[in-house]
Amino acid sequence: MFLSNFGSGKMVLLLPLLFAIYFLPSIIAVLLNREHKGKIMAANIPAGISWIVWFGILAWAISGREKVKF
Repeated sequence: MFLSNFGSGKMVLLLPLLFAIYFLPSIIAVLLNREHKGKIMAANIPAGISWIVWFGILAWAISGREKVKF
């Protein structure tokens, strides 16, 4: 298996990177203060099953409207 060749030190560095990539749409939605960031975060959890859905949520996070500040 591919991961069996990795040592524990490399795995400690690899896992946070993989989580950051997986949750990239959520991270972008929070950083850009999107109006539907809660929905984007909820949709991001099962989206890893399909790369097409993941890219759709990424596009939504990038192109969505900013939350209005009062």
